[in-house]
Amino acid sequence: MELISPDLKRCQAEKPNGQSFMTFGGGHKMIRCTNKPLFIVTEKKPGEDGLKGSMTLCADCLTVFLEQMPDGYAEVALIDAAKKARK
Repeated sequence: MELISPDLKRCQAEKPNGQSFMTFGGGHKMIRCTNKPLFIVTEKKPGEDGLKGSMTLCADCLTVFLEQMPDGYAEVALIDAAKKARK
């Protein structure tokens, strides 16, 4: 599987659209966050495929990420700091 590069223009998190079996409308779906990203999150250890993934997140989605993932799972960097480190 090929990894998707981090998107520096839009947060890469997906979140529920707010609909469920109790609401009228198209039903439950996951939609991509539309906020501007501030952080790049990178896995500390490679997955089963041997690759380390990374993605961009806005502040709100980073908060959810940190609540849901175990401590030490990933490194978090500000996008500007990550850009400078790669040069």
